[in-house]
Amino acid sequence: MAAQRIPAIQAAVQIMKDEGVDIAFGCPGAALLPLYAAMEEVGGIEHLSVRHEEAATHMADGWARTSGKAGVAAVAAGPGAARLITGLYAAQQDAVPLVCITGRAGAGPLRPAGPPRHEAYRPPDLLRLAAPVTKRAERIEDPARIPGAFREAFRIAREGRPGPVLIDVPADLAAAEIAYDPGQEPLAGFRSARSVRGGAVRPPVPAGRADHADLGRLHIPGPGALAEIAELFGADSYVVSGAAGVCARSGPPGWEVPAAIGVRKALDARGERGAEVVVVIDRHGFPFMAEELAAAAQYEVPFVLIMLTSLDHHADFTDHVKLVEAYGCAGRDVVDPAELRSAAEWARKEAVSTRRPVLIEVRVAIEVRVA
Repeated sequence: MAAQRIPAIQAAVQIMKDEGVDIAFGCPGAALLPLYAAMEEVGGIEHLSVRHEEAATHMADGWARTSGKAGVAAVAAGPGAARLITGLYAAQQDAVPLVCITGRAGAGPLRPAGPPRHEAYRPPDLLRLAAPVTKRAERIEDPARIPGAFREAFRIAREGRPGPVLIDVPADLAAAEIAYDPGQEPLAGFRSARSVRGGAVRPPVPAGRADHADLGRLHIPGPGALAEIAELFGADSYVVSGAAGVCARSGPPGWEVPAAIGVRKALDARGERGAEVVVVIDRHGFPFMAEELAAAAQYEVPFVLIMLTSLDHHADFTDHVKLVEAYGCAGRDVVDPAELRSAAEWARKEAVSTRRPVLIEVRVAIEVRVA
């Protein structure tokens, strides 16, 4: 194919699409406008606007684990980009492939004269912040570098032990036109391997961290609370929990809700709209990313949220049912264990009919060992 002149970031979006990305999670900002314009021009990639930048990485995390592809998050530079660090660290620890895009005010020779209009403060040194928690953190200094940087980002995110990669793209360089020749499709080799595998009688299937299947069908490490919840919701459920001691690994506080959004979007994209996503969280982790329930309601992302609350802890006066209702979702309290099954049935039907998250707050007696 002959080279064509297009905005550099449009080439990056085409590469994202070639890599199987059908959704990007992000927090809009002026420096990302070239990216959004390119996504509209190329088509085929949905954008889900988050309420907090950290949530973008957790949503991309959940999507990547479920789809087996590298998830994409995009935020503006400055304090917004600094909020990515927790999510990058979580992806690094769990070997989840992510490509995170940060947009900043123009910084190169194409930048308009005068002070930056959208950075009234000195932004943090994002590359130094991200270096310890990424496989690579790169700032673009030449628009012609953008296609190669994005191809390398997806390759690096996947190869070896998977993990996150960050690309910092000044807005003026993103919008600059370059001569772009798509060349050979990056995934051609993988598709060839898949066609060969199709003839195998008993093909080997990699599983575990390298397959990013950690949120797979009924991720239950053993008997206990999660096993009972899984029994309530059946074999076509995906149980998402980052609670320490409940699953094999734990995410940061608040990881569960945005991760579930990513899981749900990945399931819908591959035609598994009938599969149920169930989030298990405690009341301590819930407030960290509770605002993403508003995003889930806006984009019609249904799942059941089971929150465990201590009966004997009297310092928390939050009415969580009213809180989720304020975000446009439904909720119900469960005090009597005998009510749990009926509440679960109500929640799953409510989630399907409204296409929104539904909360079940389960009040339990918890004994805490402090020594």
